Amino acid sequence: MPIKKFTANSYARALNLVKKELGEHALILNTRTLSPAEQMLTDNPQARVEITAAVDFSSDAIQNSAPLDTQEEFNQETPIQDSALKEEEGELKSLILSLLTLTEKGRSMDLKTGQMDLFQKLSDNGVNEKLLIKLFERLNSDTQGEVHGAPGKPEVSQIMQRMLPVSGTITLEPGATKKVALVGPTGMGKTTTIAKLAALFALKQKKKVALVTLDTYRIAAVDQLKVYGNIMGLPVEVADNPDDFQTIIANHADKDLVLIDTVGKSHTDLGYGQTLKSYFGRVGEVETHLLLSVAAQEALFTATLKQFDVLKIDRLLFSKLDEGIHFGALFNFSLRTRIPMSYFTTGQRVPQDIESADANKVIRLIFN
Repeated sequence: MPIKKFTANSYARALNLVKKELGEHALILNTRTLSPAEQMLTDNPQARVEITAAVDFSSDAIQNSAPLDTQEEFNQETPIQDSALKEEEGELKSLILSLLTLTEKGRSMDLKTGQMDLFQKLSDNGVNEKLLIKLFERLNSDTQGEVHGAPGKPEVSQIMQRMLPVSGTITLEPGATKKVALVGPTGMGKTTTIAKLAALFALKQKKKVALVTLDTYRIAAVDQLKVYGNIMGLPVEVADNPDDFQTIIANHADKDLVLIDTVGKSHTDLGYGQTLKSYFGRVGEVETHLLLSVAAQEALFTATLKQFDVLKIDRLLFSKLDEGIHFGALFNFSLRTRIPMSYFTTGQRVPQDIESADANKVIRLIFN
């Protein structure tokens, strides 16, 4: 089957050349960025990219094609003038791969049989496909795919684990009052998580802890927090406005830790972040943990982070791990935001069902 290469100064123009000569049903076999030396050897010195294409959509064509090429490495700076080209390249590769079967994807990426199964498993568990492409390219660049057992699994899991930002648990400073607020959508489990954190520090570490709630919308939330406070012998305060909040914080200047419960709002309420800022701005630094349920959609993670853009989100706290099915979103979102994870909650029991975030656990959940 005839295979032809097309060069142009952008992927969009190269793709137009493919369609013009080979038609709408042409199969893209390979895309790559030309080196400066290669650019000089082409008929068009302005050409910066190359697309290899064919007409017949056959497995032989894919098998004989070169693997998708990317020069992008993790944590590598991309020249400003090439940023648009790199983004276009990544989007085009993702589009091409989405049209291929698993076997065709594996062959186009030069994966071994076991690696193809692993690629599909991780994709099925919610890991972003663009990230997977980079992961396996990195793996095969380092090891040439020469692994034992399930090919690639140990190496991929190690790379993924190293990439995740963790070590974000609450750290107290002697002689200072640490103020920590939990923010996030309704139904994520903020009040219960506040109680679990209070138990960790007050009962296990014997620290002085106070609980403050800004949730005056739900009487049940205030009552629930007061019940937890009574059980643990901790003061529980309700702040109706920023002035109240400032006074309450000042009254508990002798505490090691003040935990702040907030109202659960829809991600569409973009003004709520500004409301919280008006509270927090009265009392100095407040460490803010964005609480998200693993049972929620990844799109909600992104929308909620945008809702609280006006605040400085210091940590990600993932709740309801016991209710999760696919855990790839934890990896995708943490890697994209680079915000370290602090804690996981794994059930309704107070104080048992909370633990420090651990990258290895996230990877084990993704790999089942």
